[in-house]
Amino acid sequence: MGKLISELLRPHSFDDLVISDEIRSRLLKMQDTGNVMNMLFHGRPGSGKTSAAKIFIESERFEVLIINGSLETSVEDVRTKICNFTTSVSLFGKAKIVFIDEADYLSKNAQAGLRKVIEDTSDNARFIFTANEIKKIHPALCSRLLLVNFDMTSSQIMRSLESYKVRVKQKLIERYSKVDLDRVNRIIDMNFPDYRSIANHLEFEFI
Repeated sequence: MGKLISELLRPHSFDDLVISDEIRSRLLKMQDTGNVMNMLFHGRPGSGKTSAAKIFIESERFEVLIINGSLETSVEDVRTKICNFTTSVSLFGKAKIVFIDEADYLSKNAQAGLRKVIEDTSDNARFIFTANEIKKIHPALCSRLLLVNFDMTSSQIMRSLESYKVRVKQKLIERYSKVDLDRVNRIIDMNFPDYRSIANHLEFEFI
């Protein structure tokens, strides 16, 4: 089996992400300096939150612990995995990042436990959370994080649409000998900016 189209189209740099210029410039600066803030990426499904986080965690500059909030929801997961990682010295001399995907599934006790961990380990580790529903993240936890909204306004969507189409069509042409560009345009127009939905519809076209 070959690589899924969703992985083929996944952004590998902040320049590939369809986000506001302000957010892009700030994330780029964090990546370049290695000085990553504690952040919560929130927005509707398929808006690029996890892709943005992966650009940080796939960089060789950081040592990373990945937690799936929908699977590891308990306070024990916070106490064991996260505390052990954030309080130990990196063997490679790298800055540490804890990436908690789908953090809106974390239990209330786990979220409460994270508040103190974030404060106590700020010299040694930083946190990146993603969540579809920010209302499920306790305000006391949100107050310790930079909230980055990945939902775009209508004008931002219109400005980004054409450049996104160009990037997607280029990727598809590189992989497939025959591409119905009109069909690709229609799929993108119908689903933009839900990138996961676009990838799934394109996968069905080329399967």
